[in-house]
Amino acid sequence: MDFDKIVERKLCLANEATGEQSELRIEIGRPRWTEADVEAVCPVFIRGLMGSALDIYGSDLLSALECALDFVNAELTNLDSAMKVMWPGGEPYFDFSTDATP
Repeated sequence: MDFDKIVERKLCLANEATGEQSELRIEIGRPRWTEADVEAVCPVFIRGLMGSALDIYGSDLLSALECALDFVNAELTNLDSAMKVMWPGGEPYFDFSTDATP
């Protein structure tokens, strides 16, 4: 699926069991109405984790964008325990000691 990307973030995914690392690229598209003032969607693609982009639904444009961000956060925090998400410099993406999320 090709979409109008508005933001992206590059991260690394490390498999602690094998020592392998790969790039993750979060891509969020421009929210759009599916039906004016009824329902909106925001495309999301996590390259390196998902096979294709998904449309995430919300009640309006901002809701669709918020739901897309929540979806990305959930996907990255619910990985297998051997998989760790890191910034490109190697720092942990999530700091679970403070319950802070990026």
